[in-house]
Amino acid sequence: MLKEILKTKGVKQKWLASKVGVSEVTVSNWVKEKTVPSQKHLDKLCEVLNISPKEIIN
Repeated sequence: MLKEILKTKGVKQKWLASKVGVSEVTVSNWVKEKTVPSQKHLDKLCEVLNISPKEIIN
């Protein structure tokens, strides 16, 4: 889900990692659905991307 959101919004993983305060590897793992963001990071993702949590975790 996150992969599609980033593509739609034209957001690069490196940029998102810096805004959320995590490594690029962490964002990559979220995009590949290997791991899920913690509540703290989920909240920050939603804030940065201007989306709801349901859009990420579906």
